[in-house]
Amino acid sequence: MKKLLCMVMLFMTGLLQQVYAQDRALSGKVTDRATGQGLPGVTVQVKGTTLGTATNADGSFSLSVPPSASTLIISSIGYTSVEQPIGDNTTFTIGLATDVKQLDEVVVSGLASTVKRSNLANAVASVSAQELYGSTRPATLDAALNGKIVGANISSTSGAPGGGVSVQLRGISTLTGNVQPLYIIDGVYAVSQEIGNGAGSSAFTGASSLTTRTTQDNGTNRISDLNPADIESIEVLKGPSAAAIYGQRANAGVIIIKTKRGAAGQTSINISQDLGFQGIQRYIGHEDFTPEKITLVDGTGPAANAEKAALAAAQASGKIYDYEKEVFGNIGFLRNTNMSISGGSDRTKFYASGSNTREDGIVKNTNYTRSSVRLNVDQKIGSRIDLGISAGYFNTTNRRSFFGNDNNGVSVGYNLLSIRSYDELHKDPVTGLFPDSPRTGDNPLAIVERAINEETTNRVTTSGNTTIRIIDSENSSLRLSVQGGIDYAGSGALLALPSDLQSQQSSANPGVARVASNQFFNYNLQSFLAYDWKLGSLAFSSQVGATRLGLNVKQQFSQGQNLAPGPLQPDRGTIVTQNTNIQDETDVGYVAQQEINFQDRVVATGGIRLDKSSRNGDPKKLYAFPKVSLALNLTKFDFFSINNVSQVKLRAAYGETGGVAFFNSTFSPLNSISTGGYVGLIPSVLVGNPKIGPERATELEGGIDLGFFNNRLSFEATVYNKKVIDIIQTYNTASGTGVQSIRAFPVGDLRNRGLELSLSVTPVQSTNFRWTSTTQFWLNRSLVTRLIVPTANLNPGFGSNYGTTFFALNESPTRWYGSPNLPASETPFLLTRYGEAQPTFQMSYLNSFTLFKNLDVSFLLHWKKDSYTSNLTVTNQDGFGTSKDWSEPYTQPDGSVVPLGEARQSFKADYYIQNSGYVRLREASIYYSLPSELRASLFNNFVKSLRVGVSGNNLLTWTKYKGYDPEVSNFGSTNTQAQVDVVGYPSTRRVFFTLQLGF
Repeated sequence: MKKLLCMVMLFMTGLLQQVYAQDRALSGKVTDRATGQGLPGVTVQVKGTTLGTATNADGSFSLSVPPSASTLIISSIGYTSVEQPIGDNTTFTIGLATDVKQLDEVVVSGLASTVKRSNLANAVASVSAQELYGSTRPATLDAALNGKIVGANISSTSGAPGGGVSVQLRGISTLTGNVQPLYIIDGVYAVSQEIGNGAGSSAFTGASSLTTRTTQDNGTNRISDLNPADIESIEVLKGPSAAAIYGQRANAGVIIIKTKRGAAGQTSINISQDLGFQGIQRYIGHEDFTPEKITLVDGTGPAANAEKAALAAAQASGKIYDYEKEVFGNIGFLRNTNMSISGGSDRTKFYASGSNTREDGIVKNTNYTRSSVRLNVDQKIGSRIDLGISAGYFNTTNRRSFFGNDNNGVSVGYNLLSIRSYDELHKDPVTGLFPDSPRTGDNPLAIVERAINEETTNRVTTSGNTTIRIIDSENSSLRLSVQGGIDYAGSGALLALPSDLQSQQSSANPGVARVASNQFFNYNLQSFLAYDWKLGSLAFSSQVGATRLGLNVKQQFSQGQNLAPGPLQPDRGTIVTQNTNIQDETDVGYVAQQEINFQDRVVATGGIRLDKSSRNGDPKKLYAFPKVSLALNLTKFDFFSINNVSQVKLRAAYGETGGVAFFNSTFSPLNSISTGGYVGLIPSVLVGNPKIGPERATELEGGIDLGFFNNRLSFEATVYNKKVIDIIQTYNTASGTGVQSIRAFPVGDLRNRGLELSLSVTPVQSTNFRWTSTTQFWLNRSLVTRLIVPTANLNPGFGSNYGTTFFALNESPTRWYGSPNLPASETPFLLTRYGEAQPTFQMSYLNSFTLFKNLDVSFLLHWKKDSYTSNLTVTNQDGFGTSKDWSEPYTQPDGSVVPLGEARQSFKADYYIQNSGYVRLREASIYYSLPSELRASLFNNFVKSLRVGVSGNNLLTWTKYKGYDPEVSNFGSTNTQAQVDVVGYPSTRRVFFTLQLGF
């Protein structure tokens, strides 16, 4: 009996233990604390494990947890995370407060790790999907960043459809090569080069020196291929202290782009349709002619008499035209269509989207189209393996016509400056032929209609990642992360000038067509071991790994001249020229990083990257790029008890990055020669540098972050000192050496110092009204601190009358110098010193309002203070007598009075170097969301959301600049020549009407 009783008791004890060990079912709802509305997509996770789920469309969730589970962590982007004790409860209602500064958001701290923003030691800028695409519809992704990143100098380089945008982070990082930041798209090292097709070069019209690329083509950055509606967030590592982990490709900073991904819960479908229009921002105007003005401009000879007769005839027949408005007065239709579907389970999540965009320009026959599809899938295999795939396909087409400097005789804007209002340029309705322009190389109306400059790009970006959790416990975890990606961009361009155009009729070989092809293939592979472990109050995050990056480039064109009648194809010419450029380069890097976190009070990080590159003189040599940082959260310490102060963080960071020399810089090319019927090779006067290494940048950054009233008021201040060492440039040698130039030579050092301030405020946060406001301020000062070669003229093309820049000791490389000449005792350059192309400072002011939970209003003002541009547009107008104030009287120093336009032709650079600062209303919008009760009654809950609105870009601009736009420039893709204005494609103001539906 005793044995039987013992057996029963043991059985009952085991049964009770088994029952007790069963998982518990928890359920609940997560809401916005301010509005009470359910929040979809919120992560609900058991603390210390990977077990979790996400809330569905109305914010509810259900989850089975083991008996050892004690706490739930509830987190969502834009809200403060909550740790909810479980206790004996099985149902929960949890309200999340809006996190103004998003301090629980994680940002990149390494290639395989992240860190909470509250613990970050760098001023890493973040742009959310709402900030990027929530207000209005940017033409391109890079354009959407303008005015939203403190520390960035972002400007449009062309107003043409599809844009052209220059992004400069924390000043000048290089003088040559790719000056744009490194873009990372879901782990893929992206193709971001701006590649010209020759449209801005004299080569296209038949000069002996042919090229496939010039700095005056003003093409688009390939980052414009991405659909902004697919972006979840963007992080900007502005300087070497934050970007050191990316090594020798990060001198110009790093922009990390994360696309949207699915969340567990009910499948959601979102559709948006935008319809809009765009028109020119401003006309520069012109002045009509009178017989008296013709005498002033043309004199009194037979030619002047013929002009007067033509004027009289045109006036009598009513044929006085405003050609500027005729060419630039088109109202361009805009259309964006986006559709996405996302959802999944705890184990499989997906996001798929498709989009189509079309923008018609303000010049006829110019437009931009983009179609894209995307698929992102995340899959859990068992409890320890996570897989992720991101894939996107993009097809874009640009038709931009010919603008900018008149290197080839066909620039529409340049030719328009000379046209008089009584000139007849319109097409003959019977013959269909355009008359010749009496003043320029070609008829601008004929160029708009008949000349061809178009480019089509097909692009694929794909990445895959695998994370294997080798150890996964509460106090330690070891994971292996493997990631790879490719980015292929293939572009085909057609440039053509039919043989019957005026500019071709005067050519020895009339008619020219060029077919250009650019193929870029980027690939990257990386593998990392990351170990997180605890030792008492210290948390450690260790990682080691390796990366391999490759870039394959093939550029070629075929050009035919003296074309036979018929299709515009190079092979129909009697003179056919071909050119091919092939590049193949590889980088390999090794990375180690250690982070130590003491209770979120003190966070220290140290790391190093070792890189080698086939572009360096010694492709096997490893270059070291270290980093170290420290963040001190004073409010986390027990002694800190100041009421209403929610954050005081001191931070400091140091890091180094690199910029490899341009391709082929190590080699000295050979020239072909023919002697006695034999072909041979001889050395050229261009010499390579077999010892060349990467440019290096070092940066010391320090700052303070303050938060008050639960971070409803927050302030960030950052100062930095960024040095670029061994800047590489082609060095022209003395004529007696027998060598003309060295292809890549370290000429000196450059320093950038700057200040960045950001103030975010939520003045009102109530059930029926919410107001958030962000003010940003930043400035940068550049200075050459070391020079080992003679002073170099960086912008010699247009001469000192219009301004030039120098790479000179103790000077900024973007400082303008120009006529009149001064004695050597006053300036080492014998020229007058003028203003800086870099602005004195920039400010942005972003405000968002939500009224009665359904009405959203926002606007973004951007102020660029005192940025100077060399304006060649005005001098061309004066020379042709068409400027709108040409006839205004001007009193010269000798007392004589002459027309202002005539006098200005002898003015010095102080007139042509103009202040192009501005204040611009970059974005403004108003949206209305249908209330849930009304929506339910109308659509029976079939439609989950319905939103309508109107928005605009660049609606107002206040500036004293005399050109079409203070941003648009001729050399926009360069650092030191960017702000030269030679009649670029004018910028526009854009208005959209939007309908958004969610199912």
